[in-house]
Amino acid sequence: MPSEYSTFGVVPADIGRYLPRIAFSATTQPTDTQAADIIDDHAADLCGFLIGIGVSIPTLAADTGATMYRNCQKYILLRFAAQVLRARQQNSDTMADRLDDEAKEQWDRLRVHVQDMAKTRPNGLFSPNILRSNANYQQQLTNAQLNSGSRLATNAAVDKM
Repeated sequence: MPSEYSTFGVVPADIGRYLPRIAFSATTQPTDTQAADIIDDHAADLCGFLIGIGVSIPTLAADTGATMYRNCQKYILLRFAAQVLRARQQNSDTMADRLDDEAKEQWDRLRVHVQDMAKTRPNGLFSPNILRSNANYQQQLTNAQLNSGSRLATNAAVDKM
């Protein structure tokens, strides 16, 4: 397994956390081999995203007690469970849609909640800025316009009142 890739310990049997009555074999849909491939696909998707925001996959994969490690597991399992449901129940997508929505929320959490990254948080000089900014850029622009003293800015300020 390349160092830029990890399933974070997720295996097909872990689907029992969300769908307790589902098991895999050579005759099920998906098969046990296909289930492992689905997990690999979602893990690769997640690892590519994490690498893009500056997270070291080997460091994170080695820290099984990290909150972010568990969040990565949860994301992979949610996506996996949704895909298995769709494969087994062609007409019932409600639960699969709910799992996909929860997976999207998990994806956003991984992107936004930096405290969950613990020591995997990128903090180098060239790390991408993934934090939510507290800056109010619109207010800064408005203040700069008003302080410029131009007739246009003055007229715009009077019109807003």
